[in-house]
Amino acid sequence: MSLLLLLPALLPQLLPAEDHWIALKSGPFEVLSKVGDRPAREKLMLLEQFRETLRVITGKSEMRLVWPVRVIIVKNAAEIPSAKKPFTLGRDARMLAMSEAEALSRDDLKELARLMLYENTNRLPSHIEQGIIELVSTVQIDGPRITLGAPVPPAERSPGWALLHLVTVNPEYAGRSSVMISNLEQTDDFEAACHNAFEKSAAQIQQQADAYLKAGNFGTTFISGRALSMTRDFKPVQLLGDEPRIAWADLLLATGHTAEATTAYKALKGPEASEGLALMELDDQKDNEAKSALEDAIEASSKSARAWLELGRLKSDADQLKQASALNPRWAEPYFQLAELNPAIDKTNLEQRAALLKKAAALAPRDIEYWQALAKTYIAAKDFPEAQKAWAGAEHAASSDEEREHIHQVRLQLEEKRFDSDAAEHKRAADEREADLQRVKNQSEAAIHASEDAARKKMNPNGAAPPKPEAWYEASTDAGPSVQGTFQRMDCISQGARLVIQTPDGKTVQLLMSDPSQVTTGGGGDQTLVCGPQKNARQVLVHYTAKPDAKLHTAGVATAIEFH
Repeated sequence: MSLLLLLPALLPQLLPAEDHWIALKSGPFEVLSKVGDRPAREKLMLLEQFRETLRVITGKSEMRLVWPVRVIIVKNAAEIPSAKKPFTLGRDARMLAMSEAEALSRDDLKELARLMLYENTNRLPSHIEQGIIELVSTVQIDGPRITLGAPVPPAERSPGWALLHLVTVNPEYAGRSSVMISNLEQTDDFEAACHNAFEKSAAQIQQQADAYLKAGNFGTTFISGRALSMTRDFKPVQLLGDEPRIAWADLLLATGHTAEATTAYKALKGPEASEGLALMELDDQKDNEAKSALEDAIEASSKSARAWLELGRLKSDADQLKQASALNPRWAEPYFQLAELNPAIDKTNLEQRAALLKKAAALAPRDIEYWQALAKTYIAAKDFPEAQKAWAGAEHAASSDEEREHIHQVRLQLEEKRFDSDAAEHKRAADEREADLQRVKNQSEAAIHASEDAARKKMNPNGAAPPKPEAWYEASTDAGPSVQGTFQRMDCISQGARLVIQTPDGKTVQLLMSDPSQVTTGGGGDQTLVCGPQKNARQVLVHYTAKPDAKLHTAGVATAIEFH
């Protein structure tokens, strides 16, 4: 076998123990160096001021990352394993290697800008997002002094780049790009964004950007960077033991050199080695082998959120998934996996599942899968207003017009389903009210019939027919007040009976007949007293004792009834 073929496998061994490795950290960045602290400080300063540039453009309070960015600096570029793209996620960080004389390339800066935008903003219109990435790819950083706007090569001067260059470099719009971007994070309404940010229409801004691009006169502007000192703020620490070898193995993993990474990890001890091997086993779909390696890592007190999540996913273990979220609170995936464990079989489970998915979508608003899962959960819970909000989030997260249109159609279908559901709910409620009314009516009628029966028994205790009325009647001269009119009905109540008389002037008088046996009846015609409405409109003159009863709404107690 040739030496060239053996070289990749020997890369970990090219890091002798006597090499002096240091590490510097600031924010989400870690720089590891075996060529002294000055190159490391310079690279770290560039990374921090680049992050500040994006913060100023977007108006964010801080630009954060889900995973740290780890840069390894070596003496010669020949030592560095090839990589398809920079900042690929390795075991627990996004990795990049460079020589001490090398600067971050435009491709490096573009990928870093893409990551920061992806993890700190909602999805923006593609030409705006690409314009930002192209704009910052030529940034020039000298300590805290940042120069923005150096033109990209003519072939790369896209309309999006020209627009962003115009609104960030041109003094007329200085400092207002963040307003436009903030508006576009909430909605794709470019018209409203331009009006709010620049007090101009979208057509006016676009026309000016087109003319700006055609003219080809692109200036620069200065941004005041963070007040950082390379000596005061960046404190180097020495890497000890296997730490440099672990970092190099992680770099091999991130750059896709799996055979070399396997060799490197197997030569190491501790949880990091087990984590790296497990991740490669998972890539090869060897779940059992990965599970065993992950268990070894956990038993060795692993601090890797990825290790805890992958083992929790393989074992459907909620506690391990919760530990993953605790180790990396900005990572959305543990919350999504916890939601996937929830069976969502009843209202409580649906609410718990929705809360987990809502957290995941908030942490990763560009992940359409989280929004769709949240929307479907709300639909299962019949919470259509919240489902509409989730579908709106999915529509905004869509990465293409076709995907966005598909989500839009789903929203329209959901709206129809919501209307149907509302109509069905209204009908159900109306039917329920009608059933309640009928039940009350039946109960009332039963109570009335019972009262009527009780009154009849009281009036005729022996069951004998009521005596026939006498043909003569003479009212007592001291019978007290009286009322004359039409006998409408007799309400049989627990206190006896209540007579309802309508007077010639249309008024209604109610009188209590507490003991029918004590009421004198006379006159001519039908003198039968029957509970309920009277079938024949009989004229009566009723004498009574004035004893008003507010509860029964009666004016007094009847003493004599004269039928006419």
